[in-house]
Amino acid sequence: MLVQRAREGKATGSALPSPSTLLCALGGQHVDGPVSRWARELTELHGRRRDDRRLSADIDNRRAELVDRINTWATLHLPCPAVGARLHDASLGEVIDRIAAVAARAFHLLMHDDPGGDRMHAEWTRLAEMEIAYADLVEQVGDGRRCLPPVGVGGG
Repeated sequence: MLVQRAREGKATGSALPSPSTLLCALGGQHVDGPVSRWARELTELHGRRRDDRRLSADIDNRRAELVDRINTWATLHLPCPAVGARLHDASLGEVIDRIAAVAARAFHLLMHDDPGGDRMHAEWTRLAEMEIAYADLVEQVGDGRRCLPPVGVGGG
């Protein structure tokens, strides 16, 4: 079932994790808020999937559950967009899962690769680009210029 967003008006600054808070969560820090906790778990799952491909199906199922939880949270806690707001191409859960995948690779390289190497530079540059894109999304959702795709709530 699809539900309407719970509140009208602008999002509060604490509605979504800031880009720096999200990055801290992706790096394994315990930060407040359900979205940050789910983002941290998504990063851990991407790392586990890389380390043990035999668990891919179970890990992907758990990732899908977390994406759904993030999407449900967004539907219930973020403001309704302004009339004419541009539709984002991915749900919040999908965005955070993509960032978590890049973060898992970047943090893995940090521990296992040449810190000055091309792969390290490319992965951390990609993570920085995604953090900037996430910051833009947070701002645009907050001021009503952008809306997230409608998602099913409660198992949909």
